[in-house]
Amino acid sequence: MTRVRAHTDVICDQRDTTLPEVLDATRAAAAAGDFVRALTHARRVIDDAQRLQHSVVREALAAGLDWWQIGDLLDLHPQAAFDTYAHLAGTARSPAQQRPHLAVVCTAGLAVAHDMLGEHGIDLDDLDAQHSLTIDPAVVQLRAAAQLLGDDVWIAVKLPGAYDGDDDLDDGAAIRRWTTVVRHPDELGWLREALTLNAENPADEEENDLQPLR
Repeated sequence: MTRVRAHTDVICDQRDTTLPEVLDATRAAAAAGDFVRALTHARRVIDDAQRLQHSVVREALAAGLDWWQIGDLLDLHPQAAFDTYAHLAGTARSPAQQRPHLAVVCTAGLAVAHDMLGEHGIDLDDLDAQHSLTIDPAVVQLRAAAQLLGDDVWIAVKLPGAYDGDDDLDDGAAIRRWTTVVRHPDELGWLREALTLNAENPADEEENDLQPLR
């Protein structure tokens, strides 16, 4: 761990002034009405804090923490932690590779152009609003983009099976398919139940009275 810790030591030692000095300079500049200078100092603090956080995450990854643990430290979905910090880990495995038993496959399509089929899984909107898949970065991005464009997007989820990631996605069937993960094992319980009921009663999906995990 000595070599890894030295990386954070270097980040801290590279500062030619202490944090209290920068804060005092920021306060003095703001009080004097020199807001350009004050913001320059403020941005320096932000940049230094970002570099320091990256160095700590790098240490945590080198110490063996996986993407769930990194996500918990930063209050991020494991996939979001991977997307943000994978470059610090070199050849790190993805969340789905680290914990394949928590992997799921999502498929998304535009409501006006694509039909959500039973083979795509169940509608993500049928899961509890607190389900961790609602904060998967791809889900957040797709929903934000659809809202910005004034379109409706459906997102279906199922357990990994015959396909993984973008494999076997027919042209025009949907806009995207990807593999992601859930944060907690118990979140898969309701998903399995819903998938089973959909498979047994595909015509009665709206009549199934399921209680989402909370």
